[in-house]
Amino acid sequence: MINIILADDHHIIRASLKALIEKHEGINVVAEVSDGLAVLELLEKGIKADIILSDIVMPRLDGIALAHTIKEQGYVTRVVVLSILDDEKYASNAFTSGASAYLSKDIEEDELLFCLKHVMKGKRYLSSNLCISILERFNTQLNILSQKMNTEINFSEREINVLKLIADGLTNQEIADKLYLSRRTVESQREALISKTGAKNSASLIRFAMRNGYVA
Repeated sequence: MINIILADDHHIIRASLKALIEKHEGINVVAEVSDGLAVLELLEKGIKADIILSDIVMPRLDGIALAHTIKEQGYVTRVVVLSILDDEKYASNAFTSGASAYLSKDIEEDELLFCLKHVMKGKRYLSSNLCISILERFNTQLNILSQKMNTEINFSEREINVLKLIADGLTNQEIADKLYLSRRTVESQREALISKTGAKNSASLIRFAMRNGYVA
């Protein structure tokens, strides 16, 4: 049995959540309150709950502050934040404060139930819509960074040739033999490429070359 305390300052939302949750076997709402302080009062009175399903914006004590307080006071109760604020900043703050999950209020019923069961196993969960949004933004930033680096870095033909051979795994001596250069010249060229691209070492230089299309 999963025992839940609902915390939301809108009665209609609490009523809807309770009706949705309790129609599933093995889940029980033990209490409903309108803010975080009321949750703490229940816990102090000895009310037992496995999960607190809490709104993020509430009077007196919001969901993030509630998660932090529960963590600080050593309660084993897990906090799942349910919010209309579909923003990674709030999700990050919630997890840092001790929440076990962050959900958008527009999630489907199946995802809510999956989250509750997932959290009961001691794991954390982030709303799938928000996960996709973060990944899309991250991918966009990578593409912008890649384009910026491509426009700012001008490689000579020799540098491109050395870069491709480094990516092929050739040693400095093998590259020197292939391009009819001295080993010292190749070593200097490798160091120059690492410096020019901002790579930390040869491995990250190869990743740069692959990510930016210099090698297949």
